[in-house]
Amino acid sequence: MKIAIVDGYSTGSLLAHKLGQRGVEVVHLRSQEIAPPRLLPSFRPALYSHDFGHFPDPADAVRALKEAGVDRVVAGTECGVVLADTLAHELGLPGNRFEGVEARRNKYAMARRLAAAGLAAPVGFSTTDPEAAVDWFRAAGGTVVVKPAASAGTDNVHICTTEDEVRSAAAAVMAGTDYFGNPNPSAVVQKYLVGTEYIVNTVAVNGVQKVSDVWLSAKTHGPEGAPLYDYQQPLPLTAPHVAELVEYVVAAVTALGITDGAAHSEVMLTADGPVLIETGARLMGAMLPDVLERHSGTSHVELLALALTDPEGFHAFRDTEVRWSRTVRNVWLINGRAGTATAWHDRFTALPAFERLVTGVREGRPVRRTVDMATSPGYVSLVADTEAELDRDLAAIRALESAGCYVTEPMAPAETEPLNSLESERISA
Repeated sequence: MKIAIVDGYSTGSLLAHKLGQRGVEVVHLRSQEIAPPRLLPSFRPALYSHDFGHFPDPADAVRALKEAGVDRVVAGTECGVVLADTLAHELGLPGNRFEGVEARRNKYAMARRLAAAGLAAPVGFSTTDPEAAVDWFRAAGGTVVVKPAASAGTDNVHICTTEDEVRSAAAAVMAGTDYFGNPNPSAVVQKYLVGTEYIVNTVAVNGVQKVSDVWLSAKTHGPEGAPLYDYQQPLPLTAPHVAELVEYVVAAVTALGITDGAAHSEVMLTADGPVLIETGARLMGAMLPDVLERHSGTSHVELLALALTDPEGFHAFRDTEVRWSRTVRNVWLINGRAGTATAWHDRFTALPAFERLVTGVREGRPVRRTVDMATSPGYVSLVADTEAELDRDLAAIRALESAGCYVTEPMAPAETEPLNSLESERISA
C-alpha cells in the first residue's frame, strides 16, 4: 500500500511514522512552494520514500501520484486539506466529498453549510472591507470575534466589543498573512459564543464516523485580546454532555462532507446546545499519541492509521468502549514577557505528574511574549490518578510563570526572532 501525505508537518509526521510501522510506503508533497517556516521543524524527510515537493499545477501532481501508484491521499495538517481532497477526487481514490471542499477551510462558508443542513452554526459575516465589518457589528450588537477566513490555532483572532476594535481587528487580519504564510483577503466577523469549549476528534470510513477522543479545552484571555489556551484534557465518553457533543459533531462533519478521514472539531457547548466553532478535515495538532494510547488504548492518529490500512478493523473498533486508565492534561505555557531564555526545563520536569514537555525554546535564545498559540513556549503533558494532582501541578506551572521563569532579561526592542516552535523538542520523564 502507498499513501501520499500533503503537508506532512506537525501531527502529519506522527501519522507518517505510524503508517510506516504498519508497512505502508509513504510519499510526500507540499501544497505551497515554500513550506511554512513555523511548521518546517516538525517535518521528518526520512519517513517518506519520496518527496515530490510542490507542483504549481495540480494536474502535474495528479499525474505524478498516478504514476507512483498511490492508493490514498490525506492531509498532514490544515494547509494541506484542500489539495489532499482535490487530488483524491481527481485520482478517483477514496476521500471526502469534493463538492463543498472550500467549506472545509473557509470558516464563513463552513458556518453557512451547517446552517443549510439545519444545524446550529455561528452567526457571522464575511467581508473585505473593515467598514462593512463595523456596519455588521453595529447591527448585530454584542461581543464579536474577528478572525481570518482560513487559518489555524488562535492566529489573528480578536474578541471585540466596540466599533473601533472591530475596525482595527478587521484591518489587521486583512493586512496580515495566515498561520501558513498565505494572505488573508477577507475577515470573518462572528457573534461571540458563550459557553464551555470542547474538542471532538473523529475518523470516518465511507461515511461511518467513529470518535477517538473528546477533550475539554480551557482558554483564557491573552494580553492582546486573542484567546490563549490554558489547558486541554481528554474526557471519558461517559462524562456529562459528551454524548450530546458527539451526536452534534458527527452530524456537523457529515454535513461538511467529511466521509473518509480525520476531523478535528472545536465546539462550544452553549446554553442552547452545541455550536461548532470550526472543523479541520485533518488530525488534531499538538498531541502525543503514544501517551494517549498508553492510557486509553487509542488516539486520533492510531484510529486514522487503522482506517487507512484496515477498514474491517476500523468498523470493528467500538469507540463507546474506550476507557481511560489515568487522567491526562496538556497545559499550555504562557510567557509574560519577551527576553532571553533561562535554563527553565528542569523546573517543569520535576513536577510530580510530569509526563512530557514539548517546546522549541532553548536556553540562551530569545523567547517571545505569549500572545497566541504560536508564541506559547510549548506545552506540558501531565498524567495522574486524580484531578486534584493535575490541579496542583497546573497551579505550580502558573506560579513559576508569574515569577518569570522563562527569561533572564528583556529582549532588545530591535531584536527579532522566528516564532517559537512547538514541534522541535520533546522531553520525557
